[in-house]
Amino acid sequence: MATRQRTSTLIRNAVAVEADGLNPTADLLAGLNTLRNFAKTAAKHGFKLGAHTHYSVKAHETLVEIRRKFLELRANYQHDQHPAVAAQLDALEGPLKQLEQGLELNATKLKDIIRDVVFKVGSDLRAAIEAEANHGVGTVPFITPEILKPGVYRKVLEEANRCFAENCPNACAAMLRRLVESLIIEAFEAHKIEARIKDSTGEYLELKALIGKATADADLKLSRNTKSALPNLKFLGDLSVHSRRNLIRGDDLKGIRNDARGAIEELASHFTL
Repeated sequence: MATRQRTSTLIRNAVAVEADGLNPTADLLAGLNTLRNFAKTAAKHGFKLGAHTHYSVKAHETLVEIRRKFLELRANYQHDQHPAVAAQLDALEGPLKQLEQGLELNATKLKDIIRDVVFKVGSDLRAAIEAEANHGVGTVPFITPEILKPGVYRKVLEEANRCFAENCPNACAAMLRRLVESLIIEAFEAHKIEARIKDSTGEYLELKALIGKATADADLKLSRNTKSALPNLKFLGDLSVHSRRNLIRGDDLKGIRNDARGAIEELASHFTL
């Protein structure tokens, strides 16, 4: 009885906040509740949902909707940006498959499966989503990753965003420094002028020299904002990695956020990956 009451409470709470868009699991729970009501009717009258002329169609339609809502959550909470939520979604795959195969089961057993899925969605999954929201993960990123095409450099930027969201500004500054250095080299290579940024042995110059070459190069034609942002990104990156007595604070990064975004996008505009 207590378990049934908890299941009903989870669903009622989801419906209560659905209108405000506060609970991304609300639609999924609503579909599960509909299927649960069908199973209750089947248990009361002693038939299997999959074999009933009327309820079989409705149950299958509801299962399709449940799967659709689950896949929407999958798309919105992918592993690279939302690992904790994605792990909970992974854990739901098995129970949902049981549910999809459960229409031929005794209705009482089907109710038990639905109850377990509802509990996982309404407690574990919802708690993971709320924890991310409370910590700022998965909300507005420090720098929009879509300014870079999918690939290594976007992954680096996404890691920098996660570092910032988790209040690790030194790690964020170090990742941004790495990204800027790579993007400068890529820009020169895209114009087939990489010889300008190599030393006598054919090795690429250090970042300070790379920035000097990039800001002065007539082929790159960097904007004034980018020319100003690159030394600042290097300074914070160097401080985060090499300083023994200084630390980067979140406000240090916030102060260069817009210029950093513009510089990264401008450098990337010189090449395609």
